[in-house]
Amino acid sequence: MYTNPFVEKAFYLVCGDKLISDGYCDMNLYISSKISKDYMLQMLKNINSPFIELYRNKYPQKKNVSESLNIFLKSEAMQTYGKSDDMKLIEGQALIYWIYKSLNNAEARIEATKELMQLLIEKYQLNDEIRFSKGIAYLNSQVELNFISSIEKFFQCIEEMASLGKKIFYRGHSEANYVLVPSLMRKKSWLFNERKMYNELLINSPSNFQNMKSHLEYLVEMQHYGLPTRLLDITTNPLVALYFACCNHFDSYGEIVVFSVGDWAIKYPQSDTVSILASLPMFEYEKQQEMYKYAVDEGLTQEEFNIKIERLLHEVKTEKPAFKDQVIKEDLLHSRIVLPIKNNNRILKQDGAFILCGLSNNNRHLDVNELRYKEPNGKRQIFIVENKQRLLNVLNAFSINKATLFPEIDDVADYIKSKY
Repeated sequence: MYTNPFVEKAFYLVCGDKLISDGYCDMNLYISSKISKDYMLQMLKNINSPFIELYRNKYPQKKNVSESLNIFLKSEAMQTYGKSDDMKLIEGQALIYWIYKSLNNAEARIEATKELMQLLIEKYQLNDEIRFSKGIAYLNSQVELNFISSIEKFFQCIEEMASLGKKIFYRGHSEANYVLVPSLMRKKSWLFNERKMYNELLINSPSNFQNMKSHLEYLVEMQHYGLPTRLLDITTNPLVALYFACCNHFDSYGEIVVFSVGDWAIKYPQSDTVSILASLPMFEYEKQQEMYKYAVDEGLTQEEFNIKIERLLHEVKTEKPAFKDQVIKEDLLHSRIVLPIKNNNRILKQDGAFILCGLSNNNRHLDVNELRYKEPNGKRQIFIVENKQRLLNVLNAFSINKATLFPEIDDVADYIKSKY
């Protein structure tokens, strides 16, 4: 049953993408059987999914789950569905959870997870040992887990990391399974239409951009108002990151991503590298991929490369007339941390900075993970957050809450309302 294309795709959506990209994934809600049937029914109903049929009756038993799945896949509801590649995330979650509910206990679900992960390891040639800790599955040679349940524990970790002398940045996710990519790359249609979205917002809201002079300023403003961009929000304040790791999804783990970098990875707004990367939205997706192909072509000399990307050079020069007609290949391929001008209240309150992402062969799995904090043994340190509500109460005592981090009046009003 686990080799069925629909089951394989479902598990990839639930866990495989995160495991391959980041080296770990949170399976706790599935292993501990914490997802409600009503929630799944409602989410599937919202997208009019045929997978809702799995949840209309009782969960299957272990002895008949394979047969029940085959009957469902051959049912009238699935005849017009398409291939397994068309599966949406919530459908993958629903299918895996439905299968796990046929297993009697957490131990059996862990064994099922191991079997499914072994198929992933073989398919993607990961060559690693899978281990489990509190429902988190991880690749032992790549990552080391740290569970954060108190401010004191977090401060202890920070003190150890800071002793190495590198610059530390943080990012908080309220779901540990959040894949570390910018919003633009979370949906193919956004990625393919980056140029259109960028220009349409400039055309339709010109007053927001009239005092801005650079593509980076445009991107920061677009990010602020929710347009998908190639920016990832980060912060220099660990307590801000901890807040974002705790503020939602109270039934699941949060995560704090810690970046530890040298000066080479940190850029200022006036940097030529920043101007190059921030100009990428001006090009169609096909042109971006063409530039990527040229950048990784070892047979192209630097001079030949710059001839191939002449349009990009021209775009940068419209912003910076004194820009030298040369782009280093690596500048297109790597993500960089940008320290922005703090002319935005939200950036100021959140001690904000950004990771500006470059190009990759599929624009999905970038080199952002290479910026994560690592121990001398090469293992990335993963910080999983539990006891969210307790931590939020402690953070509130430090004046870290929605009202202080989001100074807009509607957010302050929401915070005040939540107190009473």
